[in-house]
Amino acid sequence: AQWDYNKSSTKQSFSMNGASFATLGGVTTSFVSQTGSSDPNAGQALNTANYGAQGSGNMTRGVQYGVDTTAYEHLVLTFDQRNSATASAWTSLLYTIDGENWTQAATFKMAADSTFVKGLSFDFSSIAGVANNADCAFQLVSMFAPGTSAYLATGATSNYGSAGTIRYDMVTLSGTEIVASAVPEPESYALMLAGLGAMGLVLRRRQRRA
Repeated sequence: AQWDYNKSSTKQSFSMNGASFATLGGVTTSFVSQTGSSDPNAGQALNTANYGAQGSGNMTRGVQYGVDTTAYEHLVLTFDQRNSATASAWTSLLYTIDGENWTQAATFKMAADSTFVKGLSFDFSSIAGVANNADCAFQLVSMFAPGTSAYLATGATSNYGSAGTIRYDMVTLSGTEIVASAVPEPESYALMLAGLGAMGLVLRRRQRRA
């Protein structure tokens, strides 16, 4: 599934099995310029705002993407992100395999503000239960700086503020289609055995003649 936001919609632009989108913790969205993202087409990016006050709401505000991964494996998430100077520098990636319980998969720190960081990624291939799962979903949420109880601003000379914004573009979950091993039908087994029997009979006749 892929969200490129070029049609001013939070609906995915491409999906094999179906997908969903939601905001978390009262985060609001709008559509803004995607200049600087990896999108090869002129379009828009998703802008998110209304994050938590300093010291509150750790990993509760952000965006959520649901993707039915039935019949797919070797899943990799990629996305572009752009933070304003006062947005939280740290973003956490959470995932669920049952639609209820969430686990932290990775953290990302934006090293600079006001520019897209392209190609952020996480490989889910080694995580059991993500592949071939209709209940798979993931979240990108703002988080406190590791080891602290406060947000760190993205801008080196800025203070964190709840009015800080985060843009997302080219949010993509890709994978490889699961190809089931071909299992011969009973009729195929019968034909194969009959063929082997005929070959054995021919060999025995040749041996006798020799």
